[in-house]
Amino acid sequence: MKNLSKYVNSFFDSLEVYEDIAEGHNYKVYMHQALLEFLQNETKETAFAVYKSFFDSYRFTMPGKDKCFIDLLDALLEYEQSAATLIDRQRDHYIHSVNTFILGLCIYSQNSNFRSAFDHVNLDKSIYELSYDTLHEEFFYRWGITSLFHDIGYPIEIIGKQINKFLDFATSLEGRSGIKSHLAYDNFEELNSIMEIAPKKAFIESYYQSYDSCVYIDLLKPVDLLAHKFHLAFDIDLKTIKSALDSYVCYMAQYGFIDHGFYSAIIVLKWYGYLVQISDYQPEHFFYPVLDCASAILLHNYYRNALMKPPYNLGAMSPDAHPLAFLLILCDELQEWNRTAYGILDRKRTQADDVTLTITDKRLDVTYLTESGMLPESFAAEKEDLLSGVLGIKAVFADGFSVGCESKYALRELAGELKNHKCITSRPLLDMLENLAIAIHQQYNQKQLELFPNKPLEYPNFSDLPDTLKYSNLRQARLKADLIELAGWEMRPIGSAGEVVSEIPEDIVEVLAMIEHEAWVKERTDFGWIYGVAKSTEKKISPYLVPYDDLPEEIKEIDREIIRKMPYLLGIIGMAVYVIQD
Repeated sequence: MKNLSKYVNSFFDSLEVYEDIAEGHNYKVYMHQALLEFLQNETKETAFAVYKSFFDSYRFTMPGKDKCFIDLLDALLEYEQSAATLIDRQRDHYIHSVNTFILGLCIYSQNSNFRSAFDHVNLDKSIYELSYDTLHEEFFYRWGITSLFHDIGYPIEIIGKQINKFLDFATSLEGRSGIKSHLAYDNFEELNSIMEIAPKKAFIESYYQSYDSCVYIDLLKPVDLLAHKFHLAFDIDLKTIKSALDSYVCYMAQYGFIDHGFYSAIIVLKWYGYLVQISDYQPEHFFYPVLDCASAILLHNYYRNALMKPPYNLGAMSPDAHPLAFLLILCDELQEWNRTAYGILDRKRTQADDVTLTITDKRLDVTYLTESGMLPESFAAEKEDLLSGVLGIKAVFADGFSVGCESKYALRELAGELKNHKCITSRPLLDMLENLAIAIHQQYNQKQLELFPNKPLEYPNFSDLPDTLKYSNLRQARLKADLIELAGWEMRPIGSAGEVVSEIPEDIVEVLAMIEHEAWVKERTDFGWIYGVAKSTEKKISPYLVPYDDLPEEIKEIDREIIRKMPYLLGIIGMAVYVIQD
């Protein structure tokens, strides 16, 4: 996921960390470096380093205890690697959570609409005066808890699936199937409770003062806290939602499923509620940011499975209702790449190996890439339908979003002659060619939406393009490396040592634009296009198959803009233009 490093760098460039400013620490550098190393090599070891950097920086430790928050993640990893092999469908959630964390940072950094929604809901000092004054840190803190812990209860779901799988096997000789087991508890309230360390009245007093309706709930019971948060966020009847959550364990048993988000949310509140009482945190640190995080964790499944149904009948979630839940649902659903398959059936299916994303204030484009094989034909459409139904996407991305799927193997077959081009065999573009071609198409779509906001995109996804246009994008991708070399520069991964060329001088722009146009003319004529005054895509006629000097000025400007955008496009795939060192 090197192509997200540009967005991650953008986020950290603007982030301020209170402890760094007030106490002289270097937590921001520590966390930033851990994320960049993970993006370079997504393994459980680099994922662990991300968890550790976040927990160390925000003191997720239990004074005087052997256990710490990272032990929860270790338990998740152990269950996934060993226990999930007996079930049909199970994929990684350990590395997945870090990728979800990163994706949320990228969206936040690039989309002012979401930032405004988060600030409006969560930075009102009249409600929670202890929120961070440092730039973007309140979001970073809450999103870190939300995304990194959102699947912490998954081992419970694994256990339930294992039991059912084994029972199906054990009764298969009799021709029976569908025997459903469920979890039962002698005393669920032992789980649904926060240990009282500090005097209860002192611990919960601040919450009682802020919200009159909370006198009807027990503020040391996670389920009660979650019910009250839903009541406030969605204006639903407190008694109704409290009753539903109180009976949710029985409901899951009745219908034969386990919502791991429910258990994840309870565990977060239970552990953090204990930590707040034995440390120097104020109670407000628990009841506002942590409850916000825990409720988002529960909502990432519960919203569409329960709150969009009777008796609530809520529509697509607005980012203003619960920004963290909105972002978690979006990122959790989109994060499909590099997820190790543990389940029996999942190991047989094609999985996404990589992704190319373009994120702006107005649009989100996602293309999943597979090394071999192809994702199911319905995969992209189902993603789009699900997210469009659950989330008010247009409130964040006014021009909408697209999801596409592409096989790197198919692209390499299409671009065979480009791959064998003797001038580029040793360049980093060989490994980045497909991602860059997709980024070029996404950038083209962005431009079309700016020029013609009311005109639907002809090809929203790279995968929608006919082969001739895919080849055109691949040709442009290859040419980028040639043009950079002609200018006396080289292309290397972001973060390499050396001087970065962030803006191309106009005199060089003009020369490279001419070369770009000549390459375009050759490509078109090779595919049978001819010159004509009236453009016709169907008949392959273009008025622009002329020398660069004979082009209208507005068409020349299009070629120039292609050159000016090269640093930006390369940044999307984790590359940059560098001055060649002597």
